[in-house]
Order: sequence, then structure tokens, then C-alpha cells
Amino acid sequence: MSQMSASPTLSLNLATAQRAGLLDHAIIFMAKWYLLIDALNGFMLSQLGQGMPLSIAYKSTLLLLMLVSLLQQRQANLWFIPLSVLLLLLGPFYSLVQTGATAGFNYDVSMVLKLLSPVLAAMYFYHLSLRAPQYAWQALHQVLHLAFIIVFANLLIGQFGYGFTAYQPNDYLPDQNLGTKGFFKATNELSALLLVLSGYLFAHYWPRHKLKFVVALICCVFCGKALLTKTGLAGVLLLAMMIPFLQSRVYWQGFSRMIKIVLAVCVVAGIVLLWQLPLLLDVLPLSEKLRFTYQQQGLIGLVLSSRDLFVIENWRLSELYFSDWHQLLGVGYTAMDLYSGKPLTEIDPADLTLWFGLPGLLWFGWFFLGNLRMAWLSWRIQPMGLAAGILAINAVLLLVASMAGHVLTSGMLWIPWGMLNGALFLSLQPQESHHEA
Repeated sequence: MSQMSASPTLSLNLATAQRAGLLDHAIIFMAKWYLLIDALNGFMLSQLGQGMPLSIAYKSTLLLLMLVSLLQQRQANLWFIPLSVLLLLLGPFYSLVQTGATAGFNYDVSMVLKLLSPVLAAMYFYHLSLRAPQYAWQALHQVLHLAFIIVFANLLIGQFGYGFTAYQPNDYLPDQNLGTKGFFKATNELSALLLVLSGYLFAHYWPRHKLKFVVALICCVFCGKALLTKTGLAGVLLLAMMIPFLQSRVYWQGFSRMIKIVLAVCVVAGIVLLWQLPLLLDVLPLSEKLRFTYQQQGLIGLVLSSRDLFVIENWRLSELYFSDWHQLLGVGYTAMDLYSGKPLTEIDPADLTLWFGLPGLLWFGWFFLGNLRMAWLSWRIQPMGLAAGILAINAVLLLVASMAGHVLTSGMLWIPWGMLNGALFLSLQPQESHHEA
């Protein structure tokens, strides 16, 4: 990503731009349909009772093709891939030597590959943008719009009773509406994916076509409501406010003092709402699931969906069974699976620290802070462009990852998220009609 960090200061020489090659066409074609493969995998699981590794094979092939493309371009900064793998797997490998738990170590290896995937996707799309900017614009527009159509169609089908529910019924809420995810399997990953896709739609349509922005907002709110997750619904609404605000900087930058006052009032209002949350949960027509969770586990349990209990327990087990230096390198899912009933806490920074130690925590910080910095610099140069959406998406996903899991380690998220982060260079170029909807 170091090479990408200079992108806000680059200017494109269109005379030297190349056409996309056959490998690029194959990569973009596969990127367009990866969610359909996910849905097909889920359909087979729901109908036959067992899934097939279609999605894993498909995405692994796509990732390999991206790596081949970068190698063909002779990118010198690819050295970070083996170095990152080595540093992240030091602790889990030591756990493997101690325990012989190959299944757990295989899981750690798959998580490392998932951590690398959005970075490799961003690097590939960044270099595609340099080589063939017009094709890159069209590819970005088509991949993300088609992905949203597939998500929307799945959730619409789910409203008619097909596919999977977002949550499993329990003894306390046996008959409640627990949301739907269509034929997708991962609820949290689908919620995070919805944020990436909705953020792109909002950033794309707000400067161009306000009516289409409203239609996109309605569709995204429907998706969030169908999923019935805090991430999906609250995140969509937050992005719908943040992105138009960021893209309208030219109009409000002269009123910074007034904006600070409004933000202070909003903070106070938020504190008051939290103080009166029990009353609001009784009065407002909210989900019974939210009321039940608050009554049983309080505010922190409601916000973190009880994941704080898993973090505390796994941290206690880690200190009990492993030395300090082993914890510093990470004990991996390899070892945690032997002692914990739930080695996956589903809070990204906690999981990365437990599994991969200090290298995992540094990776978490480097990834988000690096992307936020590049998006911020690009937004300062071109506030009306796509950079505002990328900045908002990464900020919201950082918030989500700090309270939930399956963001950095998502198998559904890395393709559109990586493409968007790699598109920061494109966001500085004039956006012509060839990528308009």
C-alpha cells in the first residue's frame, strides 16, 4: 500500500494509458459474479443440506489471478506478502508445534489470506486504474451495481420465506421476526457488505442525480430492515448523512464554528438518549430482540451483542495457559480452540490480537489508518468525488470492526471494498459519462 499512498499527488497521462488485457477482463468478469456464486452455494446448502466449496474455489482463483496480474506488472512492493504471512503466523505456528492441532492452524492460514485479500484487490485495481482508467471506471461501476442487485434480490426473496433467517430462534424469542439474509450464509459479513455497496451508491448518485439517490436510499434501508441488524440499518442511515455532508464541503466549510456547535448538541442529545434508553425501548416500535437483549445484558451487551463476554473469557484463558511472549506473537485459533468454547469472539481487533498477537493488532491499525489517510487526502483535493464515499465507508467499517467481527476477515467483503480503496486515484480524475448509470 505504500506505493498507493502517493496516489493523491499523481496526475494521469491519458496519452500513455493502455487498454485492459485479457487477464483484466477475466478478473473483472469473475468479480461481477462472485456474489451469485455465494448465493448459489447457500441455495445448495438450504436445499440439499450441505454446501460445496464453490465459493472458496471461485474467490481463490480470483485472488490468484489478481496476484498474477501484479507479478506481470513487476510490482516491487509485493515483498510485503510473504513477510506479512511470516509475521502473522509466527505465534500460531508455535502453537501448532506444541499441540499438533492442524485443523486450527489451517483456520489461521485462511484468516491470514483473508487479511491480505482486500489489500491485494486494492493494489490490483489501483494499477488497473493507471493502465486503463476508462475501463477501470466502467468495471467499478458495473461490479458494485451488480453486487447490490444480487444482494437486494436475495433479501427480497427472503421476505417471501425463502433462504435463511438472519438469526436463529431461541427459547425466549421463538416466533419473532428475526430477519432474513436470502441464500447468503453470513449475517455479519452481509451487513458489512451492504455498507460498502450503499456507500458507493450514495457517493455516486448524490452529486449527479438526487432522485436516484433517494431510490438507492430506500432500497438500502429496505435491505438493512430485512437483515434486522444494527450494523445494516444504522450504518446505512449514517452513510446517507455523512456522504452528502462530505461532498458538500464547498458549501459548509465557511460555517465550521456553527457545525462544531451542532455536533456538540448532537453529542449531548446522544448522551440523553442513552440515559433514557430503557424508556425509549418500551415506547418506540422497536424489535423485541433489542428489548430482550437490553434487559438481559445491559447497554454494552446490546451494543456488542454479548461479544464482550467472549473477549473477557478468551483473554482470561490466554493469560492462564500461555506465556507472555507467546501471547505477544499470538496463540492462534490453533491453540484457543483447545481451551475456549468459542475461540472466535467476533470483534476484529480482539480476535486479531488473540490469534496473531502484536502483528495482528498492528495490521488492523495499519490497514484502517492507511486507508483513512489516503481517503482523507483525496477528499481534500476532490470533495465532490468518490473519495468522500470511500472515506465515510472506511470510517464506518472501522467503527463496526471495533464492535463486531467478520470485517477484515470477511470472505464477502474484500472484492468491492478492495476495488473501492484502489479507486482513490480514479476519484481525482474527471468522471465522464461513460460510467454514469
